[in-house]
Amino acid sequence: MSIFKSGSIRGKYGSEWNRETAYRIGYHLVALLNAKKVVIGRDGRLSSNEIFDALSEGILRAGCSVTDIGMIDTPAVPFSNIIHGFDCGIMITASHNPPEYNGLKISGKNALVISHENGLLELENNIKELPGPFVSGGIKDTLDIIPEYLEKLREYNKGIGKLKCIVDCSNGMSSVLIKKILKNLPGDYKIINDTVDENFSAHGPNPTIESALSDIKNQVLKGNADLGICFDGDGDRTIFIDEKGSWVSPDLIIAFLGLYYFKHFPEKRGDRDGVLYDARSTNSINDFISNLGGKSYICSTGHTAMQEGLPSLNGIYGGELPGHYYYSDFYNLDNGWIPFLQIQAILSLEEKTFSELIEDINNYSFSGEINFKIQNGELLIEKIKEKYSHGKQTFLDGVRVDFTDWWFLVRMANTEPILRLVVEGKNDLILKQKVEELKDFIYQSGGSEHLS
Repeated sequence: MSIFKSGSIRGKYGSEWNRETAYRIGYHLVALLNAKKVVIGRDGRLSSNEIFDALSEGILRAGCSVTDIGMIDTPAVPFSNIIHGFDCGIMITASHNPPEYNGLKISGKNALVISHENGLLELENNIKELPGPFVSGGIKDTLDIIPEYLEKLREYNKGIGKLKCIVDCSNGMSSVLIKKILKNLPGDYKIINDTVDENFSAHGPNPTIESALSDIKNQVLKGNADLGICFDGDGDRTIFIDEKGSWVSPDLIIAFLGLYYFKHFPEKRGDRDGVLYDARSTNSINDFISNLGGKSYICSTGHTAMQEGLPSLNGIYGGELPGHYYYSDFYNLDNGWIPFLQIQAILSLEEKTFSELIEDINNYSFSGEINFKIQNGELLIEKIKEKYSHGKQTFLDGVRVDFTDWWFLVRMANTEPILRLVVEGKNDLILKQKVEELKDFIYQSGGSEHLS
């Protein structure tokens, strides 16, 4: 399987790609983007420094300059790209994948994500060619982006009161800034797993997996905390735990954030009234945002859809089921720190608990994302489309099929042979029946449930 995915480069380092691959990517990327200066950040994985060195050598060979912002969370890279006018930003990370993986998240001018459609496919072909002769002119320097980044994030500190919070950094990139982010905030914070560890020793770097959340759930209950927050490995996703120690589905958080902009801080949204959410997310978003006076829009998955959709739909913010949140006042980019701060502000200003507020939003029975290993996933999706042809079908991301009292969505993962299923019903009975019905059909077609 290729390391060039739909929106990033990712694979097992040392077997699926290596130093030479990184060197060639750096060299050929310069011509692809007509770049004169590139900014690079990286995570704490064991291979990240080697990749940085090789990538930089290739970029410099092509006559382009390299600016190193060091070990940092992923959202800081596109932020640097925009603030300092770089032609390209690269984050060296495999995000939520296990330690043996590594990868590259690449953006062009104005932090536009480079995907298969606008460059990655061409880059994959180009790196088959050896780099050309050395071109002079490129220089290598460093930039401390942290002061400017923190200044921007402090815009979201308003309204935060003395809550009791458990914060799990997952031994990832949020560990780098967590104490600086919390400085001078009035909350009572217990921080866990805040040492950068290339092996993610405490738990895996994907907080949407149940096993990764067991510790923070216990700590919330034991400490009688108001909420828990768990970051993923590269710090661009945030998962929340309520005061009862229960995981809060990120699509419900999308709706919840409406309280920030439509109730408590309407000045922050200006004349914008749109909220975007991906096709896997609950219909509760539309219901809740409409009641607050806003408009909601379903869009396809991925950074590009949000980067383009927020300005075109008069959007304030948007979100995705895995826990990405995008903001018009953060250059239409995603960021894990902003919802971290906003949720605290909302809970500080509301009289109800976290779980009570979520219960007010959640009007349906929702499965969350169910994953299946399957080798012929696209063929299976065609069979599903045919079987459920009597429903309303939309194709923003995989296929979503809507009925009067339930809907489901199936799609293939971007980076692995995994079929993802989401089901929502009007009540628990409908949900259970339809999940079992779809599971049986997937099993009969060769799929097996994937729990990790």
